[in-house]
Amino acid sequence: MISIETRDFGTIEVDEKDVYDFPNGLYAFEDSKKFALLSPLGDDVYPMWLQSMDDPGLCFIVFNPVLIDGGFTVMLADNERSQLGLDKDGDATALVIAKVPADYKHTTVNMKSPIVINKQQHKAIQVILPLDYPFRMPIYAPREVK
Repeated sequence: MISIETRDFGTIEVDEKDVYDFPNGLYAFEDSKKFALLSPLGDDVYPMWLQSMDDPGLCFIVFNPVLIDGGFTVMLADNERSQLGLDKDGDATALVIAKVPADYKHTTVNMKSPIVINKQQHKAIQVILPLDYPFRMPIYAPREVK
């Protein structure tokens, strides 16, 4: 276990299996290279927190994009697979970063630039998808009732 300082939970202990190396950092936060994926609501329960281990004030709320759009797909280029340590059949997990305003009902997620994680290698990168996904997709948008 590793003791880390967090933005939202104070000092906590995290398992090394929940720590990921981001060799390129995240867009606009290239200097932060290590993040812990926190599941305060229970294992694999969303939302989760992606807490920088380099900067306690840097933390992102993340969701599984498939829960928001069941058809969500990430196609990785060969160089991205290589950065993650994935072979051609390797499996990765995608996460999308949320922007949560004071009125949480207006929360959006960035479906265009997901974070892709290789849980076995503890590596992660952020990619920009060539598909037509939005940068700000509402997650609590009113749905038509039939």
